[in-house]
Amino acid sequence: MPIRLRLAVAFALTAAALFALGGWLFASGLSSAQLKTIDSQLTAQLAQAGRSLPAGGYLTQVIDPAGRVRNASTDAGNVALVTAIELSQARQDRIFITRTVDEESTRIAAEPLAGRPGWVVVAAESLETYEATQSQVARELAVGGAVFTAVAGLGAYGLARAALSPVERLRRQVAAISERGGAGAGVAAVEVPATRDEVAALAGTMNDLLGRLQRALARQRAFVADASHELRTPLAVLRGELELAARPGRGLPELAAAVRNSSAEAERLARLTDDLLLLARSDEDRLSLRLQRTDVGSLLARSAGLAGSRLAAAGLSCRVDVPPGTCADVDPDRIRQAVDNLIGNALRFAPRGSVIVLAARAAGGGLDIEVSDDGPGFPAGFLPHAFERFARPDSGRSRGDGGAGLGLAIVRVIAAAHGGVATAGNKPGGGAVVRLRLPDAVGPP
Repeated sequence: MPIRLRLAVAFALTAAALFALGGWLFASGLSSAQLKTIDSQLTAQLAQAGRSLPAGGYLTQVIDPAGRVRNASTDAGNVALVTAIELSQARQDRIFITRTVDEESTRIAAEPLAGRPGWVVVAAESLETYEATQSQVARELAVGGAVFTAVAGLGAYGLARAALSPVERLRRQVAAISERGGAGAGVAAVEVPATRDEVAALAGTMNDLLGRLQRALARQRAFVADASHELRTPLAVLRGELELAARPGRGLPELAAAVRNSSAEAERLARLTDDLLLLARSDEDRLSLRLQRTDVGSLLARSAGLAGSRLAAAGLSCRVDVPPGTCADVDPDRIRQAVDNLIGNALRFAPRGSVIVLAARAAGGGLDIEVSDDGPGFPAGFLPHAFERFARPDSGRSRGDGGAGLGLAIVRVIAAAHGGVATAGNKPGGGAVVRLRLPDAVGPP
């Protein structure tokens, strides 16, 4: 059932209930007022009957202590209008009774007869006019209530429809965006009304959501396109090597070289796949950490040692600068992965004969890890995009063709998983420096 119809029904039912309550209170008040008027008239008739039987449309009786009717008006008859119990009560005080007399509802009043102990005077009046008035009021209230409920329901439906029409307009606009292909197809936004109310706030929130979706889809498409491009190159090389190896007449040295090249490309594919998987997990907040108390100096020294053969081949050396006893609560495997990526970047850009420095300092309960080199540094235009996925500076700056542009992105993800940040910059004297700030890594032992 549409919301506007539910609101109209609920409002109509509420209006009907309130009208019924008000009608009942009105009818009850009118009935009480009418009965008070009748009782006042009967009381006046009782006072007159004590002196002489009145004429008119009232029934009056005078009853002796034995319960016999000793005097009565023309139509009152000789049978007491009250029972023995009621007669006993009337000898004590005035009473009012409603009962059927001669198949007609009648109001009866009785009280002691002044100056004659044990005697009772009784007066009665037909309630025909009273009941007719009550019946007419009930009919008019029923008709009025039905009209009021119908008008209230229709009015509520109209108001609900008018109030919800902006929401329906927003729904149609969002449906149109969906039909065009979602938030990724052109500009995805709904019209924000100038009413400055809840609907306008909803439209603004929807535009924020659509904007985030559009940016996320754009990032995802760019990520998929870049990943496809990066995967295509090693796959093409691997396929070419295998095709060459399959040609007739290939000697053992040529086959061995093809196997080595294929193995290198397969290793490159494996690294790239692992990097993409790590970034995908970070996007889903599923990058798990195994924090443990770690000697930072030993951790960095291990990374430098494992890079020793590559450093020697590039004519570089590596120095670890960490105060003794520096420990932190980190995931050693993830931190080493980040440091290894930074060492790999420095290897591609640092000039032969220079030194790559791995430094770490504890400061204010946090840990700073720096990897710096003496290369040309980051281009100024590249620094704002240094940690973006597949972002790479001019390849002419490095001695090789570089990596896939995921190394710094992974460094940032690992720093963020530790609650920290990664920053990149250039040293005053030349060279690049990348810093991991882990604010809560150093605590009491």
